[in-house]
Amino acid sequence: MKDNRTLYELLGVRPQATATEVRTGYRLELDALEAQRGTLSAQDFNDRVQLLRVAFTTLNDPISRAGYDADLDAAAKAAAAVPYGGALATTSSVSGARADALGLRADALALRADALMVRADIAPSSLQGDGLFSDWSPALRRLVSSAVLLLVVLGVVVGVSRCTTKSARDQIELREAQERRAAEQAMLQDYYQTYGVRPANRAEMELMEAERRRKENAERQAATENRRVEEEQRRWEEESRRRGEEASRNVQAAMEASREEQQRLKFEAEQVALEISLSNNDVDRKRLQLRLRQLKERMKDE
Repeated sequence: MKDNRTLYELLGVRPQATATEVRTGYRLELDALEAQRGTLSAQDFNDRVQLLRVAFTTLNDPISRAGYDADLDAAAKAAAAVPYGGALATTSSVSGARADALGLRADALALRADALMVRADIAPSSLQGDGLFSDWSPALRRLVSSAVLLLVVLGVVVGVSRCTTKSARDQIELREAQERRAAEQAMLQDYYQTYGVRPANRAEMELMEAERRRKENAERQAATENRRVEEEQRRWEEESRRRGEEASRNVQAAMEASREEQQRLKFEAEQVALEISLSNNDVDRKRLQLRLRQLKERMKDE
């Protein structure tokens, strides 16, 4: 649906606005459009920005603005339903913003071509009728008109190509963003199913995973330390038991050796006592008695 706004109305300025007012209106409209950015798609926002830029560049240049004003006057006098160029005097709604941007860009290129010819002392109006260059041959006028038309067509083609390329790039970026979000959601769901905790996003999941690994490492180190302490305790207990058993065996062996020594001394003392009773020699008897006393003292010591 067309709203029939002129470039002046696009920038919110009067047709008699100065260059400063045009720049101010352009900045204000950009700020207002930026405030609405959240309610518009990326494509609609970019198309509206393009409309404002075309309006500003057309009205900011004195020669292209004069050409545009002349077109507005001609359209008003002819009361035509379709303005100059089919898109220069009107803009479409959000759904047609891209077409209006391309149309305005083509018209702006045409106006700039006229401006270039004016600067080169070639009046565009003279190509169509009487004027300073009315004596030009028809072939020359057709040649210049064809050159201007070619510039306009090239501008439209470049604009369409850029819009198409940007649209394709935006679609690729959108698809990649959707794939990243889907992969992130799948990762969060797997984490929830594995650990029973649902993080809000990937960053939170990475923090939770880092904390979980830290706790696992701490628990693993604690378990390793406990096993080391238990192993040392077990070795100490085994060593203590081994030493105790060895000491017990040594004590038993010593007691057994002491009993055997007691028996041997007792048997030897009995033999000496028997020899004393059978001896008739006083010297031998004294020697045997001394030996018997030594044996008894050793038996006491044992």
